[in-house]
Amino acid sequence: MRLREPVLVLLAGAAAGGALWAAAFAVNYRAAWQLCAVVGLAVGLCWRLARLVVPPPDPLPTTPPEEDRDEGLLLLSSLESRLSWGAIDADRFRDRVRPELVDLAADLLRTRRGVDLRTEPDRARRILGEPLWQLITRPPERSPSRAELSRLVDAMERI
Repeated sequence: MRLREPVLVLLAGAAAGGALWAAAFAVNYRAAWQLCAVVGLAVGLCWRLARLVVPPPDPLPTTPPEEDRDEGLLLLSSLESRLSWGAIDADRFRDRVRPELVDLAADLLRTRRGVDLRTEPDRARRILGEPLWQLITRPPERSPSRAELSRLVDAMERI
């Protein structure tokens, strides 16, 4: 193992020196072999020092186990549960479902259209449509029916 490193430096130096001599020969210049040897050794030593200073690259990340991929399904089932309970109980809709829908609509406006709900309310209102805008700006007195909720979700998908 100790002999390998100097041999690699000499091989890299010989290759670099040979490349310098070949390049000089290609342009009809006669380079001194001593110059080619010194430049080659300098390149070989620089290569070795660079390998000592630069850490090896990090290993590639491994894919997570199959069990960890259920997070999206859990989030979806949680949202579905909130929506189903929100259709029955007006307080639960106002306290749990509406904030989620407002956050989702604001995020969709920002990422898909580049519109900030707080700084560009008129533009956001045109994009959202009146029913979705009313849901976002005013707390409802009653929970929406399944058909109304479906129309609100469709309006969000069109953002």
